[in-house]
Amino acid sequence: MNSSENVDKNLKLIEQFETELENVTDSTKKEYCQKLRQMAPHLNFLEESDEPVIEFLNSIENPNTRSNKAFALLRLRRHFNVCSDKLEEYRDAQKKIIRSHRKEKAKSNNECLMCYDDLLKELDVLQGRKYIMNYLYCRHGLRNKDINLRHFRTTRAGQESNENAIVYNPKAKKPKAMLYINEYKTQKNYGPKVITVQDPRFQAELNNLNLKNGAYLFALRDGTKPTDNYMNTRARKDSIKQYGEGRIAKILVKHLIENKQFHAIENLSKQRGTALGTLYTHYNIMDNLDVDAVLEWVQWHPHLILDHVDALNDGAVVLVQVDDIGDAFEKWIAQPNQCR
Repeated sequence: MNSSENVDKNLKLIEQFETELENVTDSTKKEYCQKLRQMAPHLNFLEESDEPVIEFLNSIENPNTRSNKAFALLRLRRHFNVCSDKLEEYRDAQKKIIRSHRKEKAKSNNECLMCYDDLLKELDVLQGRKYIMNYLYCRHGLRNKDINLRHFRTTRAGQESNENAIVYNPKAKKPKAMLYINEYKTQKNYGPKVITVQDPRFQAELNNLNLKNGAYLFALRDGTKPTDNYMNTRARKDSIKQYGEGRIAKILVKHLIENKQFHAIENLSKQRGTALGTLYTHYNIMDNLDVDAVLEWVQWHPHLILDHVDALNDGAVVLVQVDDIGDAFEKWIAQPNQCR
């Protein structure tokens, strides 16, 4: 089979896999298929031996990317009843590498980052564009690209804009700021986002900028739209303590976990466009969670996949996967110090 025929075969397998896969959310399906399409030119998905698959995965530098792509391949190969024992062992090994790295990084972040209350105190003394930028980081966990906003006075203009928009009319009977975000990192998986900001202080800071209709919130000197690189550079300079949006998001996630605000974490997942599993692992800078916190988490999210969820524990609680039928029905049992 030549290369072109192999790619065509793989793409047809992905299409069949996407159609037939059950008990998985649409966003999870999209994530699987996106990764599989990236790998389609490089592999024969139904290769009987795991070795070529593992050899390809080893060429990927980032262990998180290796693990995620290995899992997508595992799901597809299991679906078509292809033996993948070695691939499963390989992925388990990657999880251990990731867990060790994440634990060290979390410990470092936990020691050097301020608490959420102090973060809000720093926010309170800011003004203008710096306040607006950091407010959207601290309160809504948005990314740099999300806040590259164009200002409009009417809802219709904001909704019809192909760019990220912020709609605010101070003369409205009940003023509120509306964000319409359709250009962001994970837009293909999560679709357009709509966020309402009713905070009077935020509205006052926005109003004081006296933006013209159609003006960019963080416009370049000539009034044109900022590039992604410009937004990243500005965020590093103007974010609180120069943390950037990523570290601020980690402080926010830690605050919500500590206060067991699980509904707020689910809402943050939607506003940021980040999977819950990613928030609880990549953005979680806590060394540990107590048993009660984990049990309460299970009550809130029994239906959702949390790949690497065991990274939340460090000995005090063990999380055991008990159902491999499908991600939507994966349940986790928490019990102290031992696996069931």
